[in-house]
Amino acid sequence: MDQTLDQPRELRAITFTHEYAFTMKRLAWWTLAITAVMGALYFLVGFPPAFDTYYQKMFFHAIGIGIAALAAYLVIDAFGLEAYEPPLDFPIRYRAFISVVFGALGGLVYLNRDVFQSLPDVGVLLLIVAFLLIFDVTAALLIELIVLPRKKAGIYDSRSRNILDYVGRLLPFTAADRAAYGELGAGYWLTVVSIASASIAMVIGFINLWVRAFGPSIFGGYMGWLGLDAKGFQGATLDPHSHMVALAIIGLIVAVAIVRFGVLDGESTFRRTLARWGAWIALIGVVLTTLVLGAVAFLNYEPPTLFTSGPDAVNGMAGDDLIMTIVFIGAMIVAAAILSGGQTWRDGLRLTIVGTWVATVAITVLEGFYIELNQVAFTGSQAANDAAFSAAHPMTGIFLMIVLSLALLLVDFYGVAGRARRIVVSTGAIGLIAAAVGTTLWTFADPSNSGPVFALFIAGIAISYLAVLVAGLAVRTAQTREFDRTTP
Repeated sequence: MDQTLDQPRELRAITFTHEYAFTMKRLAWWTLAITAVMGALYFLVGFPPAFDTYYQKMFFHAIGIGIAALAAYLVIDAFGLEAYEPPLDFPIRYRAFISVVFGALGGLVYLNRDVFQSLPDVGVLLLIVAFLLIFDVTAALLIELIVLPRKKAGIYDSRSRNILDYVGRLLPFTAADRAAYGELGAGYWLTVVSIASASIAMVIGFINLWVRAFGPSIFGGYMGWLGLDAKGFQGATLDPHSHMVALAIIGLIVAVAIVRFGVLDGESTFRRTLARWGAWIALIGVVLTTLVLGAVAFLNYEPPTLFTSGPDAVNGMAGDDLIMTIVFIGAMIVAAAILSGGQTWRDGLRLTIVGTWVATVAITVLEGFYIELNQVAFTGSQAANDAAFSAAHPMTGIFLMIVLSLALLLVDFYGVAGRARRIVVSTGAIGLIAAAVGTTLWTFADPSNSGPVFALFIAGIAISYLAVLVAGLAVRTAQTREFDRTTP
């Protein structure tokens, strides 16, 4: 396969809107390197069990912001957004990278208790700046994607005389405006919905942090209406924030893969249909997840437990988990569409990308539901196993697989070929298998924090983050086609 045909072009000098001092490729590999280092520090220094819950969660946002920035780079490149970016805006790529820098600096303060205690406000302030920047990036991507079809069609009016004009021009009111969206594929709509969900999740996160930092404050009356105190409100908003962000980024990864791999454009009708169904199912899953978890966060809604059994109905499947599974089902259908192309089976990189999706489903859905449906055992004699799974599955089964998938997608996008590509594939595949098997064995075989099973678990994490670093170095060496000027 001629990899040069797939190599993206770099906006090197002047585009329609901006002159860029740093190429997207450079920012991408810098972000991969920073995220890999922060991920390695999290697991090598802080997990388990050096951090308490607060330190652990605040430091982890340094990794999460890196993940969000990598996803932003992929969306920008996949849809060619920068050729249509408003000329007065500070480029989205820079905002994303600066948020990574502030997030990493803030995370380092939380890495050591003594450092944090000597700089108690610095870490929080650095992370708040990072949060605001990455939220701004997410909102900007959403707006730019919404108006992109009309900009490409040459019918978008950017003039605003007042605030109503500014808001109104975002919506396709006229028939001509709506016609610009007629030929868009499911990959586009899944991207838009996923970014919108991530934006809502970030708002929930801001509210949680506000109450943690300032107490009930302006939310006191609202919390009273919900019947919650500050601690209860923080608990009600924490899981919806993290789960919605994770599911939104998974939906985004699937959407970008659909666009990048061209599964909706191939000659096979079966493959196109399968991918289209998978994308729409994932989209429905993201929408329902946003509605249900939004209700949990904002209305203190408690999803029902399904398929209950055992004493006091202790065994059962959480209703919100079942809703979130719809996203994974869609991802697996898209994965089947990708694998149905014979070329994919000869491409180790794309196979490993799909492997990260499969590992996420195996750990989060299959193993998670098994534990939920057998709570009698996992709250009794196997309580240690349950604790191991609770610690491992969100970090490895979801976020580790997400960052590995994003890193591999960037390697694919930049057309890394030859020896560098093979090294990335080998490192990523070994890390993926070791982390997935290690998580499973640590959960079901030996939940102790010592011995060969735990060593395999930690090794899988370490190798996976090494793969992210290797991916960054591979992207750095990739050859890209350059041009001086582009116009829409």
